[in-house]
Amino acid sequence: PDLRRQKTRALRRLADTNAPQMSALSFTAAVAPANRRVFASAKKTSAAKKAFRVTAYTEERRYEQSMKVMDRTQEVRSMRELEAAMNLAGDALIIVALESDEECVAGDQAACKEVTASLARIARDCKDVVFVKAEVTHSGPEAREIADKLGVHQFPTYQYYKGGSLLWQHIGAGTGTTTELSEGVLYYGGAGAKGLDVHDWVSDINSKSDFTDFIDSCAAPQVPPGFAGEVNVSCDKQLAIVDVGMNVDAPVGCLDMFPAVLSLARNTAGFTRWARMGLDGGPECAALAKEWGVTKVPSFVMFANGRKVDMYEGSNRELLMSHVMNFQKANGITLPQRVPPKRMTNAEAREIAREARERAKAEGKRTGW
Repeated sequence: PDLRRQKTRALRRLADTNAPQMSALSFTAAVAPANRRVFASAKKTSAAKKAFRVTAYTEERRYEQSMKVMDRTQEVRSMRELEAAMNLAGDALIIVALESDEECVAGDQAACKEVTASLARIARDCKDVVFVKAEVTHSGPEAREIADKLGVHQFPTYQYYKGGSLLWQHIGAGTGTTTELSEGVLYYGGAGAKGLDVHDWVSDINSKSDFTDFIDSCAAPQVPPGFAGEVNVSCDKQLAIVDVGMNVDAPVGCLDMFPAVLSLARNTAGFTRWARMGLDGGPECAALAKEWGVTKVPSFVMFANGRKVDMYEGSNRELLMSHVMNFQKANGITLPQRVPPKRMTNAEAREIAREARERAKAEGKRTGW
């Protein structure tokens, strides 16, 4: 309101002195320097208020995310409490967060907040994952002993356990941390967003008999999610793919490729079958990998009609997809087209615009809706 009054008074002064006509866009350049300073100050104040509202909203969201994690988190202050938490978790995946508020404040606070947001998403999506936290700075010498006994000397460190055994760990809160934490849950915990269960799409091979059962199986006709039409491929032309990785301390490439494996398994259901096997899964698994010629992980060994037809070693998602698609084309397999997105009606669009206007009004904001 003050800014509008200032502009009105300035315009009247210009009119009284028979100033030439001007457009609204050229007004700011024509007013007196004192008025320009007033306008600039008012604009800065308005921008600062807007930035404050955005920051406050962001901080509120981050606080809510932190509370979601804390509601699922068991805070431990001694090794006995940690052992009790692991015992009660059973076969569930446990994420042990060893953190130091002191080091987070002294380091990259923004990165620490991003990790909290990532853990909040995991807590929301993966109900079977158990969260355990040890704050080593303020919880006394027994908490520091936890870090020493777990071999942790840098903070934050996130360790993944199952059945009391350490599977994998991530150190630090730098670039890529949020992605790696989520991929670790998918790879080791078998859980994804919106309640996704990895085992619905990818089988586990822990012995030669598991492999035989996998090869002898045949995918029934299916309609992959998001596609129009059924995929019905004869058993002898179905591609069976074994993802060979590591069960413990898997390289980053294994974790990075697994979301692509899961996506391909879902989108090519009825044409492909997928399984995974740890190179360190025991003597039988090691013998199978040697028989297939696997020299590094991750490797993807492909079978059709009971025999090996192809293999890809590496962690390039596009190359893995091209191997699968090349087999599809060579065997004349046509996959259905994706379901075209439903076009929004004008009535739906107007309703969305009305809701946006009401939301802006309730929040006291101006809107272009």
